Amino acid sequence: MSRYYNRGWITPAKYNLRPRLLLASSASLTALSFAVSAAADEDPRTLDQRRADARELLARAGCETALPTLNTVAASAQQALDHIAAAECAVETGDAAQASEAFWQAVIFRHQLDEAQRTYVFRSLGYQAEAAGEWSRAAIGWNEAASITGDPYDELMAARAARLDGRPQSGAARLQQIDITGLSGSDLALYYEERALVMADTQPDAAAMYLARAIEIEDRPYRRFQRGVLLQQAGQERAALAEFSRALEGDPRNIDILLSTAYSAQRAGDADLAADLFQRVLIIDPERSTVREDMGYALMQADREDEAAAAFRAAILDSSPRDGETADAREQRIYRLRRQVEQLERSTYGFVFASYRDGSAPNSVNLPETGPNETQAGAEFGWRPDALNNQNTGLTLFGRGYVSADPGSITLNESTLQLGLGARWKPLRGHDFYLSGERMVAGGDLARDAWLLRASYGWADGLDWNPNAADWNYTTVFADLAYIPDNPEFLSAYASVRQGRRFRTGERWTFTPYVTGVAQWSDDTFQTRERLEVGPGVVFSHWFDESETSAPAQRLDLEMEYRFGVGDTDDQAFIARAVWHF
Repeated sequence: MSRYYNRGWITPAKYNLRPRLLLASSASLTALSFAVSAAADEDPRTLDQRRADARELLARAGCETALPTLNTVAASAQQALDHIAAAECAVETGDAAQASEAFWQAVIFRHQLDEAQRTYVFRSLGYQAEAAGEWSRAAIGWNEAASITGDPYDELMAARAARLDGRPQSGAARLQQIDITGLSGSDLALYYEERALVMADTQPDAAAMYLARAIEIEDRPYRRFQRGVLLQQAGQERAALAEFSRALEGDPRNIDILLSTAYSAQRAGDADLAADLFQRVLIIDPERSTVREDMGYALMQADREDEAAAAFRAAILDSSPRDGETADAREQRIYRLRRQVEQLERSTYGFVFASYRDGSAPNSVNLPETGPNETQAGAEFGWRPDALNNQNTGLTLFGRGYVSADPGSITLNESTLQLGLGARWKPLRGHDFYLSGERMVAGGDLARDAWLLRASYGWADGLDWNPNAADWNYTTVFADLAYIPDNPEFLSAYASVRQGRRFRTGERWTFTPYVTGVAQWSDDTFQTRERLEVGPGVVFSHWFDESETSAPAQRLDLEMEYRFGVGDTDDQAFIARAVWHF
């Protein structure tokens, strides 16, 4: 785990602040340890010889080889100086846990040591126990060292150890009692850092201020990083991004800082920077498959759609289960990425439909651009130019046409052929709200040449295929306001809702029963009409045209409804539709 995420942010420079002051005495202690007499129950000459052997092995082969022998001598002799010798060798090998244990054993025999030696042992125990994550031992070491010396630095480290041991209030109280005039340089910076940490959870603003003081004295990347975290907690995302960026300047290959800077940039709206930082993470550590997915979304936000699709494809092919992720959750996540690929690589859409409503009549209420009745056939094709679109917003150019049947029949009447060309604008990224303008072109004598203006809003849940569910919710909501300003004017307000449940009947096949409600009000200058209908329905759906890295691009729906008029709408009707989406 990176030092930036551990509980104490121990750095090599910080770790060696004070033990170096006593290296001379520690060297003499090591020498003395080979001359101390053995325990009463062991042959002194045998133990002396073993000490001599350990000393010779240490000089010849170094600590890595000599440490087991030093530990054995220390365990047999029960002398503080022997444990100190073993502890110092463990420090040299980088084994903080073994060093902590050896210093702890020296503490047991502290009555054998003078005050300077005890101070050295307790300080060393504090450092090594903290490095090993043994917070209670670290607290004991620094408390004892502070009680011996009263030194402001020892008090500071005791306060720090209390915080790490899960007693932040005790640590805060101890910090308040420290005379900071006795601290300077890196020690004073550490004091302000600790002031920040004890209040980080409850007062991030004040904590960030204290860290700023620490940075003024001693600028370190890990402090910049933590100040960025605090500023995020305080809701200052831009300031947090600035701190993360400064931390990255000082430690450009640190994965934790890179990721935090990337996520901060994403939240601050700088998607290009976020995507580039995610790319840097992958260069350093190509095995981070989750970062490929995050990079894909950043590239989407930056409108770098081709790169985003490539990132998602790589994430799909290189995706292993995340920690704690079930097989079903992974399959659903992969399908979501495949759908993103399909959407990113699609710039056109279309649908072809045929609908039937029994009892359709010329005076039935219908949407203004869909002819005299609902028994008809038609199609729409659209294109979203890259130059006119940002991520999930922009302009769609479309064309469509349809022809209605004669009233009361299924015979299509070419005189009703209606064509249209228009543009549809989606201004909001997070909502399916559209504004459109369309020129209606008459293809037959019963069609219109007119302008059609409209605003519409849609929302759906469960419309797409679910790869790992036997059934799931199905909801659609649609509202539309349409206006034809030409003579005669036409104004229409329309709304529909469906609520049902999809049931898997095969691979990419579903059966969806639902209830629906439809309401419309219209005014065509000559008369005002309205209808309100409710009833049951069912839709059979099939998704197809997919690949390993792209979700199905096409869907076929077959719908049937039976509606009952409500209020002044007293008729009943059977309705059927077939729609091919591509």
